Parts: sequence; C-alpha cells; structure tokens
Amino acid sequence: MPGIQIGHAGRKASANLPWEGDDHIVEGDPRGWETISPSAIAFGGGLSKVPREMTLADIERVKADFVATAKRALQAGFEWLELHFAHGYLAQSFFSVHANKRTDAYGGDAAGRNRFLIETFEAVRKVWPENLPLTARFGVIEFDGRDGDTLGEAIALTRTLRDGGLDLMNVSMGFSTIDAKVPWGPSFLVPTVARVRKETGMPVASAWCVDAPADVEKAVAAGDMDVVMIGRAMLADPHYPYQLAIALGEERPAWTLPAPMHTGCHAIVGPARVRRSNPPPAPTSHR
Repeated sequence: MPGIQIGHAGRKASANLPWEGDDHIVEGDPRGWETISPSAIAFGGGLSKVPREMTLADIERVKADFVATAKRALQAGFEWLELHFAHGYLAQSFFSVHANKRTDAYGGDAAGRNRFLIETFEAVRKVWPENLPLTARFGVIEFDGRDGDTLGEAIALTRTLRDGGLDLMNVSMGFSTIDAKVPWGPSFLVPTVARVRKETGMPVASAWCVDAPADVEKAVAAGDMDVVMIGRAMLADPHYPYQLAIALGEERPAWTLPAPMHTGCHAIVGPARVRRSNPPPAPTSHR
C-alpha cells in the first residue's frame, strides 16, 4: 500500500540538508525563506532563526494547504495518508508550551493549543476517503521535566482525534525544546506507547530504537503496540524485513521479498544464498 506523510516544518523550516549541517540557512541566502510558528520564538541551537508569529489568516491558509495536499496525494494514487504532527514542526509547535505563547483561541490552555491540530485533522478527514487509512504522527512526550502534564494532554487530544475518525496514532516525541533529555536506549519509548494504547483504546504504532528482532516481536506480542514502524534500519538495509523474518524463524522468509525474487524459493540461508526447489520460470517479454 503506497503511503505518504504530509506536514509543515514551521520554525524548523528553511534549513540546510541534514548532511550539510541541518541548521538554518543564513539570512540573505536566496535558498532560504521566511519561517512561521504560533509564536515568534526560535527553537535554538543551530535552528536559531526567529519565526514570524502566524496571523489568523496564516492559520486558515495552512489548514487549506493541508487539505489541498491531501487531495493531491489521493489523486497521485496514495492510499495511506499520515499527518506529521510531531518533532517540533508546525502542528507540534501549536501543542507545545515551549513554542506556543499565544493569547488568542489558538494558545493558552490545552484546548487552545490543541485547536490547530484538531481543525486541521477535521478538514483533512472530510476529503480523505473513509475506506483508506488516515493516521497521525504526534509527539506525546518531551522529556523536559513536565512529562506527566504533556502526556496527559496528548492522550486527551488523541481521544478527540480518535472520535473524529483517526485510524491509528503513530506515537513519537515532541522535540520542541533544545533542553530535552531523551533517555535513548533500546525500546525506551515502548512504555509510553503502551500507555497511549491502553488509555485511548485505539491502534498505535511507533519506532524509536525498536530495532532488534526480539524487541520488535516483544512489543507486538505483549500488546504494547499494533505496528512497529521501521525507518533507519530500512535505510541501512533495504532487505531488513527479510532479515527480521529469518531471525524470527518465519517458515518462508523469502516471501518478504518482491514476487520475482521469491518465486520457487523454499529456503533462504542468507542474503546471498538461495536454494530453489524448482527452476525459475522462463523469461517472458512484455511490450
């Protein structure tokens, strides 16, 4: 199933490529552009550019852009749409007490800080088919010393999105403050993901250091999450699902490979060794 993730980078936009610094493009460089955010507060560090505080017209325009993008994604043939509401980007910034200091309807208490996310989701939900998955990636925790409050508000927001037709929550971190102290380690986010699943009753997914085959299997078998997202491991090894299948003792691990590669295979010993029970089919020509 082809899927696409859409979002707005907010105050983290106008940045260099990750392998070229991952910092803001300097003022005066024609490659850069104006950044916007709920409030005129820079993220900090290498992303020190102060964004322009969004007007109400800006908010309406960006919500309309999300809708237009969802429509284009559907027309292009995508069948799974995920809204990127995490990682200190625009939607996460509206939710965050670190980035949102507004005093109007889009700031202040949790209801105000949630408003942009809810309205954007509702607008996209109206144009995305009910029979196709609509999910969101959302930072439910910051590791900033106020995690109890943040997680409680995030769970309440997740329930609202669930009731509005969200199909799955891809649980992540906020990355809204440079002072966060993330406890990196194998499966470190799994207990938080499990709590979101338990307290909302909706399907959840996540990634973040759930890499080892045993950890992947444990997270799903224990009911902590419904789907384990695989990102960096796939970049490092495009056949990572195949390696997982071998490690987990799947009877036919080759069936994780594209059809032409597993036809006739009855056992896979390693990435470079294939035994066939039948010869490969004769090639055919196609015009």
